[in-house]
Amino acid sequence: MRTVLIIDDEEGFLQIIQIILKRAGYHTLVATNGTDGLNMIYTHYPDIVILDDMMPGLTGGDVCMKIKNDPAVCHIPVVMHSAGAKVRNPQYIRQIGADGVLYKPSLPNEILETINRWV
Repeated sequence: MRTVLIIDDEEGFLQIIQIILKRAGYHTLVATNGTDGLNMIYTHYPDIVILDDMMPGLTGGDVCMKIKNDPAVCHIPVVMHSAGAKVRNPQYIRQIGADGVLYKPSLPNEILETINRWV
């Protein structure tokens, strides 16, 4: 079973994405901040990460760059999931090294199509 780590500080989005992914047969892990999310990456080595960009403290962009700059975990696809304007900027996405983008709010089929593209 494929494992998806969802890192988002908004409880509602975490729950919705978990339900969508579990119904599709994925195992999910969740973290509500960037620091916990990074720790989970090194503990569980998920198949893919869905990462909110706008979080207090360690932002999603910071987390993504840490993942992509570490040879031990840089192979894990990272999909940014945000309502913020920064993720709509292709230059920002290239700069942080994200593999894909989902815009909030996302339809269930958009989430699944994006995840299926990477795992």
